[in-house]
Amino acid sequence: MMTETRVIPITSVQVSTRIRKDPGDLTELADDLQKHGLINPITVMDCQNGQYQLIAGLRRLEAAKLVQMPELRATVLSPMQAEEMLALEIAENEQRLNFTTAERLEYAEKIKAIEQAKARERQIKHLNHGEKPPDLSVVGVCPQRETGRARDVISKKVGFSSDRQMRRAEHVANIRPDLLAKIDSGETTIYGAYNQTVKEDTTQGNSDAAPDKPPVSTDQVARAGVVRLMKNPHFLELQEKLRDMQGEATSARTNLKWATEAYDNKVKHFENNIDFLSRRVRELEQENAELRARLGMEARHEKRVEFGNPDGIIRIPEDTLS
Repeated sequence: MMTETRVIPITSVQVSTRIRKDPGDLTELADDLQKHGLINPITVMDCQNGQYQLIAGLRRLEAAKLVQMPELRATVLSPMQAEEMLALEIAENEQRLNFTTAERLEYAEKIKAIEQAKARERQIKHLNHGEKPPDLSVVGVCPQRETGRARDVISKKVGFSSDRQMRRAEHVANIRPDLLAKIDSGETTIYGAYNQTVKEDTTQGNSDAAPDKPPVSTDQVARAGVVRLMKNPHFLELQEKLRDMQGEATSARTNLKWATEAYDNKVKHFENNIDFLSRRVRELEQENAELRARLGMEARHEKRVEFGNPDGIIRIPEDTLS
């Protein structure tokens, strides 16, 4: 796999933020960077818009930020190369008994970024050919939010049974990351840990409005209810699915608009062809009539020649005139 090493601005490197990962103590690594520079480049994927998605090297990146390095060396992969590398890593990790839930979530984030970058490449290819791309929303920033169908594919690639199970694992990782170790050890399941966070969240929400200090107004009651609702993971999941559906509906409307325009263009093209063919038929009919007339004249001339009267003049014998 041919790769390229570039020096890139440190501010152009994006890191998946949904799963918070502690890089640990960076003091020693930061000191080493100041003394020797970055010896082992980080690995990034080119998002084709001046931005790069981090694939490997989070600690090196964070240490470089710590010492305020303006730029750093990076091995730059195309989306296809990043996908190949990630697929190999996942296959190797699947053979390990300790392929953790946190690692699966981290891989899922990287796959999402890769899929969005691939989609963006397709957009650019369409635009370069003067065509309208199927979804302009991905031309902006990499990565963008993925659809529900894409999440189902991604979840299975990293070993989750479904998109719902991956969503629950993401919720646990963001609310109670300490429960991930219990999931990996078999003390609980993703579903069990998810339910535990929901119960804790509900309890916390109920404790917000203490019985000895009731809300003093209807507005405060309503606001407290909205706050509890916004914290409820079931509501958040439904809200996210609704956004997915709205995004798909918008994409469908856009595709329908382009399909309608393409259909109208084809109709105009066919109408122009019909006009051209109609004119050509009339021209051919005229040419055919002229040819038939010319052939008729030639046939009559041949008959006159055959009867010894090539010029077609009727001659009356002189003796009949006397």
